Amino acid sequence: MNDQPRITFLGQSGFLLETSDFTLLIDPTNKKSGDYSGDLVYCTHEHMDHVGGVEVFMERNPQAILLGSENVTKKFSIYGDRTVTCEDGGTFEKSQWHLEFKRLRHGFFKGVINLGIVVTLGEFGFAHCGDAVSFDGFPTSPVNVLAVPIGGGFAAGPGKALNFIQQLSEPLPTIVPMHWVFRNPRGFCKKVTETVPNANCIVPTKGEPLKGFD
Repeated sequence: MNDQPRITFLGQSGFLLETSDFTLLIDPTNKKSGDYSGDLVYCTHEHMDHVGGVEVFMERNPQAILLGSENVTKKFSIYGDRTVTCEDGGTFEKSQWHLEFKRLRHGFFKGVINLGIVVTLGEFGFAHCGDAVSFDGFPTSPVNVLAVPIGGGFAAGPGKALNFIQQLSEPLPTIVPMHWVFRNPRGFCKKVTETVPNANCIVPTKGEPLKGFD
């Protein structure tokens, strides 16, 4: 089996991870980004730009499971035992996929439980910070691809994101900026590659699989 999933950027902080027999949807921002066949949907927190496609996904896939913090599963309690509440430091296993959750502080709003996620499939790892403004202890293990917000305000801005990347240990993951709002992701990647030796930073294109990472 090829351990490396196809990773498609869906806009904002949404990603679709696929292998030939399993699909994980992360942070579907709207109905269009939820309109996929799949097995799991994970939301880093309960804000509408991270859960907007959940209902479409769950209705399209009657056997699918929704994972998220207690705030997320409470919001979608209509799905009953098709929901799984995740906690800081917790894990979830499905098929050959391993998911681990790490609470990372959200910007502005108190009471929001923003859980970053590390997805492992064989030797491949993908990490997603959600709307983090601080990154202590993340990712929890070496990964191949790291999706980091750069929008500022509700999440980290470019400066905080760059500082985080500078603290990462070798081998560095491929950096994928997300949740950029009015920021310039190409300018951010240019700054990353100028500042961090050996860094690979790629700007995702909405609706297309990521390219240029190992």
